Amino acid sequence: MRKATWVAAAVVGLALLGAKATLAQEKASSTAAMTPGCTNTTVDTFGKNEGIEYRYWMLKLQKAVKEDDRKMLVDTMVYYPFLWNKPDGPVQIKNKSEMLKMYDEIFTPELKDKIAKQNVKCLPGDDQGAMVGGTELRYAKFSDGDFRMTTVQPPGKTMVSKLPWE
Repeated sequence: MRKATWVAAAVVGLALLGAKATLAQEKASSTAAMTPGCTNTTVDTFGKNEGIEYRYWMLKLQKAVKEDDRKMLVDTMVYYPFLWNKPDGPVQIKNKSEMLKMYDEIFTPELKDKIAKQNVKCLPGDDQGAMVGGTELRYAKFSDGDFRMTTVQPPGKTMVSKLPWE
């Protein structure tokens, strides 16, 4: 009888140790979202592999902007309909040809500079994806596994909660 009690106690003890280890892992992963050296929550909140994918895509965006590769940006890096949250109200860009027509208005020298200077290590992220320049440019991973830009808005502009076309 004593042996059975001892075995049961050992099993409970091991279970408690396992639960404690699981809690420690969960705590470590939640604090990992605050990447060392960064002052904000980063794309690491999505998991290690997702964070790596978000950073890799950001490097591709920086390269495309630096090389002024409009075709790559418009054809493969933008989600349509795209939201351009202008100071005078939101604009829905429905397709690639509309994006090309408005490209210089959207991708201003200031926005291109913020993209170029974005610290990839400290890439901010939240439930809507990654952010560049605060919330001036947003991009996300879609169900097909591709990343695309979803929104551009001026600095300090609050994201609209209800869009006129919804």
